[in-house]
Amino acid sequence: MLRAAVIDLLRDLLAEHLETLGDVGRFLSHPPDPSMGDLAFGCFPLAKAMRRSPNQIAEDLAARVEPAGLIEAAEAAGPYVNFRADPSALLDGVARAVADRSLFAQAQAEVSERVMIEFSQPNTHKTFHVGHLRNVALGDSLVRIHRARGHHVIAANYYGDFGLDVAKCLWWLRTHPERTAPPTGRTHFLGAAYVAANGQIKVDHKADSDEVKAAKAAKLDEARQILHGMESQQPEVWALYQETRQWCLDEFAEVYQWLDVHFDVDYFESQVEEPASALVDEYMSHGVFEKSEGAVICRLEPDSDTPALVRKSDGTSLYLTWDLALAKHKFDDYDIERSVYVVGSEQRFHFTQLFLTLGRMGYARAKDCRHVAYELVMLPGPKKMSSRDGTAIPLHELRAAVEGAIDAKLLEAEAARTSRVPAAARDETVHRLAVACLKYGMLSVSVNKSVIFDLDDWVNFQGNSGAYLLYSLARIRSIFRAGDEDVVLADGFPTIQGFGADLERGLLSQILKLPAVVARAEGAADPSPIANWAYDTAQAFSKFYNVHKVLEAETAELRRARLTLLRALDEAMTEGLGLLGITPVDAM
Repeated sequence: MLRAAVIDLLRDLLAEHLETLGDVGRFLSHPPDPSMGDLAFGCFPLAKAMRRSPNQIAEDLAARVEPAGLIEAAEAAGPYVNFRADPSALLDGVARAVADRSLFAQAQAEVSERVMIEFSQPNTHKTFHVGHLRNVALGDSLVRIHRARGHHVIAANYYGDFGLDVAKCLWWLRTHPERTAPPTGRTHFLGAAYVAANGQIKVDHKADSDEVKAAKAAKLDEARQILHGMESQQPEVWALYQETRQWCLDEFAEVYQWLDVHFDVDYFESQVEEPASALVDEYMSHGVFEKSEGAVICRLEPDSDTPALVRKSDGTSLYLTWDLALAKHKFDDYDIERSVYVVGSEQRFHFTQLFLTLGRMGYARAKDCRHVAYELVMLPGPKKMSSRDGTAIPLHELRAAVEGAIDAKLLEAEAARTSRVPAAARDETVHRLAVACLKYGMLSVSVNKSVIFDLDDWVNFQGNSGAYLLYSLARIRSIFRAGDEDVVLADGFPTIQGFGADLERGLLSQILKLPAVVARAEGAADPSPIANWAYDTAQAFSKFYNVHKVLEAETAELRRARLTLLRALDEAMTEGLGLLGITPVDAM
């Protein structure tokens, strides 16, 4: 298409400089405004070889371009040569490329790899809250993006279903038998039990007296006895553990189904304790790990002066040890080439030590492990949320609030007779809008920035929200319903009089940008470029819609061209939103 045509032209014009340039496509970009052109070539890399300024090179190069085929014109703009395509030919090329999906195939990487993406990692016996949603949305989107790039992806979940925190929750349940679990929302009930237990056990060294400290220490010892009962599968403790664990797993499964998130493999902390202990013994025998003051460590010099602690002096393993055992399992059983861990930024040091230790253990692929670190979800203020302190918004409450807000907006639209949602599709429409609002709210912010959760902003149908994106797409589809006309993208176009204004070119440009945006999102392990592309595209459509007639176009040919443009736009937006895990609605 246009990119390929411009690359071929530049290769002809700059044949003697191809060794200097290498991949010409690296220096192509989209101008910031469609009125400037459809594609731009930056002349900076030629300055040294040609001993001229980029501005002079751009002027000479533009003068040598002869309009032909897809390329209608070229003009210099400072150090850039801006290429303008013939709009009818460009629409024809875009429509055909969308129809046969060759446009989306341009996003595929040159080499396909086996990639495991581990995400979500919820802790049982704790509240699944809005902060966890960022991990789920991010990991699921990265799975979809990597698959769009042509990689073989294994989506993995790693449940924190063991350890002292679980034991604290069980200790509270056993010491408060009068408190019974409700028929629904049991994970939240267990999370509240954990918060209560932690409040009774956690020592405040400034405020607590020696007597209170001693009482709390005794309670902590009781919780540790519960943990021992879990480890030894003491019947009464084990039965309570298994029952409450299943409550959580069932509710997690329902959450994932509601979010349309799927996993290929599930891992559990409770299953890696023994392999982790055996792994430490194995690598001690190899001389990779060594004893130090009763504990077992792995020295990481010269990469790090801090050794990795893989077994405490009391003989117990740590989260790092469990992650080592799990990583070994991933590499050995799945033969993965890349391992991606989606975990909050507060765990950066942990993953640095994990990857360095794997390298010391002889895993060459340790260098291909990646920690996708994301910042926290904050409440307006901003205020940090915490499961330990009980300050996080439970997901089931958030879900009800978002669905309620959206339902109210649809009721207002019905009262004003502006809603076009069929009664039979109402519940599913509310569901899709709620998921879109939550996922877009999490994914539209770069992973290295905190997300501020604000319900009103996130469900605003006219703002920068998931609801606005689905509204834009539903409005496109309403045009086709009103026109009652089938559009076949691969039909082809002659020159169309009146087609090719800046707003129409802007939409074509947005469609053409998608493959590069997907590639950039994978490279950065950050879906926000796709979310931003979707918002920019929705805004570009809104401007087009407010200016240009579609069904009442001046000629039948222009009507057909604009309908074809919108059909291609629908396909591209659906593709982009799908990479965010968002499913469109047909009407709003």
